[in-house]
Amino acid sequence: MPAFTHAVIGCGRVAPNHVDGFSALPDTVVAWACDRDIDQARALALDCGIEHVTDDPREVLEDPDVDAVSIAVDHAQHAELASAALRSGKHVLLEKPLALDVAAGTALTELAQQTGKLLSVVSQHRYDPVVRAVRRWIADGLLGRLVSSTVDLQCARTHDYYGDSYWRGSWAGEGGSAVINQGYHALDVTRWLHGDLDVVAAAARTSAMREVMETEDTLAAVLRSPDGALVTYNVTVAGVVTWRTRIGVVGTEGSVLFDLDHPGTLHLAEGGAELRRAAEEVRQRGEPPAPPGKGYYGISHRRQIAEFREAARGGDVRMSAGAQEGLGMLRLLNRLYEHVRTGVPAANGAPADAERAAPATEIAAAGRE
Repeated sequence: MPAFTHAVIGCGRVAPNHVDGFSALPDTVVAWACDRDIDQARALALDCGIEHVTDDPREVLEDPDVDAVSIAVDHAQHAELASAALRSGKHVLLEKPLALDVAAGTALTELAQQTGKLLSVVSQHRYDPVVRAVRRWIADGLLGRLVSSTVDLQCARTHDYYGDSYWRGSWAGEGGSAVINQGYHALDVTRWLHGDLDVVAAAARTSAMREVMETEDTLAAVLRSPDGALVTYNVTVAGVVTWRTRIGVVGTEGSVLFDLDHPGTLHLAEGGAELRRAAEEVRQRGEPPAPPGKGYYGISHRRQIAEFREAARGGDVRMSAGAQEGLGMLRLLNRLYEHVRTGVPAANGAPADAERAAPATEIAAAGRE
């Protein structure tokens, strides 16, 4: 079988994780580095041994040898570039979120179905061994009936992180901040464990970053699962802890507490003997060192990328993070932000902003995540 050829569009903070994940696979080549800042693309190419460099994504999409692309640009360009890639016959691994509004996200998932190409939104923590173990324990009834969960993310973002960016901290470029960017994965894992979530209440504020952002630096919410479990969700980028994500799940027969950060750490597993034995097995397993880039992104980009490539090559695999999962998360984000703005949750699937239109078809210069 010929080599699977991949390209990375957007050469910022998370791009090394994509290059690392695809480079770790046999018969796979990362052939292109593309960024609106050509120096950024050249730097990634030099560090990672990538042959082709460009600041124009059209060059990448017109290359018939490219099988798939990673898209890791500013949020506002996700739907536009992913659509262009799908129409060019490429499979797409897209950094979160799927799009900035539900209408654009829905159109994108439908386009993937029409073209027969794979569209996957990065949800790497669904592939963490600890998260997979907890999901299995829930399915096997080791926690009993779920009663509640607590989700807490603290991370430190500087004024320069927003002030020096052309898109972060703006509604038009980022579509929010603390939740849609940093808090996304904790919310995604919680949704994966509980099922889709309704918004009971939500509030947000901008305190420490008011001078450099128009979006939220802190948000708190109460959510409800389909079976009635209550979830408290808190996220802030205004703290001093570099990064910490902690999730607790309480059931009638057992409780677990774990971190998503690398390595994923199981702090507590209280319940029956079977749960305690399973938890000890998880604790005995080690995780490989984090790849180049931000250590708290973890190692599981590799796992999602391996599954993505297998599915793209026609393997008999069902993606844990397919397009519909990304669309479900976009709808939940929409409901959260709508509740913050109005005090009333948005109807499932309603656009968060009726004025916001789907992106134009013209490809803009590719930025970076």
